[in-house]
Amino acid sequence: MTATPPASPGPHGVRPAALAVLDALERWAFRPGPAGAVAPPDLRARIAAIDVLPEEGEPFEAVLDDLGDRVLAHGVRPWDPACLAHLHAPTLPEAAAAELAIGATNQSLDSYDQAPAATLLEDHLVRWLAGHLGLPPTASGVLTAGGTASNLLGLLLARDHAAGPGEPAVADHGLPPEATGWRIVASADAHFSVARAAAVLGLGRSAVVPVRVGDEGGIDVAALDRTLDDLDRAGRRVIALVGTAGTTDRGAVDPLPALADRAAARGAWFHVDAAVGVAFAFSDRLRPRLAGLERADSVTADLHKLCWQPIGASVLLAADGRRLGVVRHPSDYLDRPDDDPLDPDDPLGDGDGTGGGAGGAVPCNLVARSLDTSRRFDALKVVASLRTLGRRRLGAGVEHLVDTAAAVAGTITATPDLELVVPPSSITVLFRWHPPGVAEADLDAANAAIQRELFAQGLAV
Repeated sequence: MTATPPASPGPHGVRPAALAVLDALERWAFRPGPAGAVAPPDLRARIAAIDVLPEEGEPFEAVLDDLGDRVLAHGVRPWDPACLAHLHAPTLPEAAAAELAIGATNQSLDSYDQAPAATLLEDHLVRWLAGHLGLPPTASGVLTAGGTASNLLGLLLARDHAAGPGEPAVADHGLPPEATGWRIVASADAHFSVARAAAVLGLGRSAVVPVRVGDEGGIDVAALDRTLDDLDRAGRRVIALVGTAGTTDRGAVDPLPALADRAAARGAWFHVDAAVGVAFAFSDRLRPRLAGLERADSVTADLHKLCWQPIGASVLLAADGRRLGVVRHPSDYLDRPDDDPLDPDDPLGDGDGTGGGAGGAVPCNLVARSLDTSRRFDALKVVASLRTLGRRRLGAGVEHLVDTAAAVAGTITATPDLELVVPPSSITVLFRWHPPGVAEADLDAANAAIQRELFAQGLAV
């Protein structure tokens, strides 16, 4: 006897399932307060009691009701005014709703023949974003799961570039002996994913040389020059300079033009981690903060931070799209050599639409640019929601965040027992409880305890 396969979503079944999810969200997730207030041992016990795969299935509504009680009710609610931590954004309703279409249609963004229209929409989105940021017409890119993945891909391109033209590709032959002297220079406030990327790429975390930052949180150019001189004297080769546009801790932007100048003078790769700051490009008032970004060799841009997209929606852009070909590994079943989406005469596949393969196989296979193979159609939610919102409203929203941070800083300064640690550079406010009579040595522990207690009681994140 042959078992009946599970029903396909197809044109049926999605509507009642979607309505059931909406009912569960309204009942369990959309509650007041920034988070649930269940102690970790109790929450662990509730979740450990979930039967992941029962012998016989259960009605979907009943499953959602149980998961709502055990899981959805106890999540963080980023739309609540008291949820202020990290860069965990509330999402545009249109983007969240478009996730249903992404899941239901299940396009696989690796080869053109698995997702023809989806492939072209993602390609269109990344080229549009590159153009909006001022990158050259040769720029291309790919969506990734997050800024860490985008930084890894950008620095992989830097590592391959370091070998130089005519030399064996690092991706094919491994690191050359001289790679022990390769260095990546970044600010001390650069995201930890830069060091993680160096570790994954075989260079080691110690290959990342941190440079101190100035009072406003951007890299100190004088300190940078001293660091570069020290590396020269030590016989070390700087293969990449990393600029940050929107640091995680302060929201600061490095002096990108100065970094671009120094990278160009050394023939080093210039990567800009604009995971946070890319949103400034949509505001006429804030866009000048990104001056110099257009000179980058690669750019990380997270749209799931200040552009209110559901996680994940990050982008890695390369000023020369042909560089992305270093990750390509043709295979008979997926990205055939005769597809040749990186034709040297039409590297981005946008000429006559035939690509470079025999018989004009495909415009492009995005797996030729990506470290992932199977990949979601996240471009759909981005395009659908940004078109609905419009640049003017998006830019105004980002400006509102920056203005709110400045206003909060003013309130903190005027409030006894609170101390503004540093003036905000953009959207992040660093402050602490600092009443008279409390020893400096005790302040860190006290502030950490306050933060944990507020979270435990469900009062603030």
